[in-house]
Amino acid sequence: MKNRAVRLASLAALASLALPGLAMADSTRLQLDKLRYETVYDVAQQAVLAIDKDGRPLTALLRIAKGQFVPPHGAGGPLRVLTIVSGTLSWGDGHTVDEAAERSFGPGSVIVLPAGGGEHWAAARHDDVLLQIVVLREGKLAPEAAAQLTR
Repeated sequence: MKNRAVRLASLAALASLALPGLAMADSTRLQLDKLRYETVYDVAQQAVLAIDKDGRPLTALLRIAKGQFVPPHGAGGPLRVLTIVSGTLSWGDGHTVDEAAERSFGPGSVIVLPAGGGEHWAAARHDDVLLQIVVLREGKLAPEAAAQLTR
């Protein structure tokens, strides 16, 4: 039995040398400048990173250049989780823009847009902004995150 275990371990080691791509997955840092960006909302650039089985975006990056304003949009839609990667995002809820009611979110901030939520707007008032958007069409928030939502 012990010899059999040693032989199996040896075969596994040999297989991992012969098929390195299958035996060991390497992490890969994406080169953001090599992604395909499309203009959205007339002022921002979006690159889709992952799609679902129907080809709809699941994860995307959104770039908003300093000084750009994304007008009110987004009424309805699935649950979305936004993470600010870089820059300071100016954010407002509603269909009427009120700069006095804007909130600022820096790198690492997470914003949750509930499914069927209302309109919102965004701006890069101080610097370029990069955010990641994750769409959860069939998923839901963990209880600890859901408990933080206010309506």
